[in-house]
Amino acid sequence: MSSIVNVSNLAGDDGGNYIADTTVTTGDWFAIYAITDATFTTLTSDNLTGTLTGITLSKGMTLHGRFSAITLAGGSVIAYNRV
Repeated sequence: MSSIVNVSNLAGDDGGNYIADTTVTTGDWFAIYAITDATFTTLTSDNLTGTLTGITLSKGMTLHGRFSAITLAGGSVIAYNRV
């Protein structure tokens, strides 16, 4: 897969996952958008370092990176697919 994020990605044309529960969701995403304030118990990224769990992504904020697993402690997000 290419590491380039194209205009189709940025526009959300390739879809994503709405996540609003506390079960693990796996995929290949390039961005996570918070619909409501969201906190994570699992946030797995192969290109971001540091502890990503326990952070709060405030409503309306977007976190960019490459994500493969998300478990919410609370809140709701859309994880946008990487192509």
